[in-house]
Amino acid sequence: MWPIISASIGVIGVTVLAAVHRLIDLGTYLLGGAHAFRSDLYRVIYPPTHLGFTYPPFAAVLFSPLSHLSVHLDQIVFSWLSLVALFGVLLISFRAACPTLDRRTIVWWAMLLITPIGLLDPVRETLLLGQVNILLALAVIGDMTIVRPNRRGYLVGLAAAIKLTPLILVPYLLLTRQRGSWLRALGTFVVAGAATAALTSSTSWTYWTHDVWKPNSAGWLPWVGNQGVVGVADRLLGHTISAPTMFLLVAIITVVGLFVAVRAYRVSSPLLAFLIIEATESMASPVSWSHHFIWVVLLIAWLALASDRPAHGEWWAALVAAVFWAAPIWWVPHGPSIPYAGHGWLMLIADAFFIVFTVVVLATLARLFRNSRHSRVMGGQRTRMRRRSET
Repeated sequence: MWPIISASIGVIGVTVLAAVHRLIDLGTYLLGGAHAFRSDLYRVIYPPTHLGFTYPPFAAVLFSPLSHLSVHLDQIVFSWLSLVALFGVLLISFRAACPTLDRRTIVWWAMLLITPIGLLDPVRETLLLGQVNILLALAVIGDMTIVRPNRRGYLVGLAAAIKLTPLILVPYLLLTRQRGSWLRALGTFVVAGAATAALTSSTSWTYWTHDVWKPNSAGWLPWVGNQGVVGVADRLLGHTISAPTMFLLVAIITVVGLFVAVRAYRVSSPLLAFLIIEATESMASPVSWSHHFIWVVLLIAWLALASDRPAHGEWWAALVAAVFWAAPIWWVPHGPSIPYAGHGWLMLIADAFFIVFTVVVLATLARLFRNSRHSRVMGGQRTRMRRRSET
């Protein structure tokens, strides 16, 4: 009965939330859907947030049908879809981390944990805001873990056409020599963009030549909710960094992350490599709000269950879950009157999520280096023993 009780609490909770609370980011999506075929898509402002639509035109076209329904109905339906997607993320995470688990066990644990996992900061913020993150995470995680390699890439390309950050998977797939996968991902992204441009030529031109190069349009980047390297650098320095510096930081993080992910793919496991590239995406993106990190569900599953998890992985899983449940980034004083939150030792709290990503990448790099060195030593010993036997 416990899984049924947990799932029921989740359904009732998101339904009540959607009925009585305004999902402001969903409101922005619906505004974009209402203006999807108009030339003012990227000029119109959503009054509650004073922000506009920032996703590619393809995303606005997808939300166009929902913009004709009542707001309350949209909120309830979208919240249900997000909860179902969260259930799917749990199923896929358990299956990817421990393929030996039987189907009944996976379903049982996914139902049992859907409400506790729903209280992790990225998930609860996504549900509170009406964000699209869980749906995109389901597509990307599913495509990269359980879809057959000869069919992989379509969902990644579709997710990137809605939100650009999954594009980092294209060079990752290329460098890991998954030729068909990276071509399918890039091709799907290009086809979706071209089809949208055929319907909304002026809007698409405005976005791809102007708005896509303005990350500040998504909000105040130094805000404590931005846990990417740009937000961390802004808060550390106490001022916004210049555009060249921003692109340099993004490039460095991306190159290092790709190197570690490709190495992990070759000597450890594709699942660990995927987690590294997701951590890299989170750190490198100029706009990396806390509710973007749905992939931590897969990270927790890997730490607790995977065959290549680190020593005492279950304790590391509990620690990561505790950090993302408690969300210490919100403990520091922040708000409109504090543009650069978290100075001095408070940086350790204000940038807690970024620190977790950094530890994951650096610990993996150290582990891969240690394993590589051990392999070389063992290989040398075997060579010497073979030479002695021949002598």
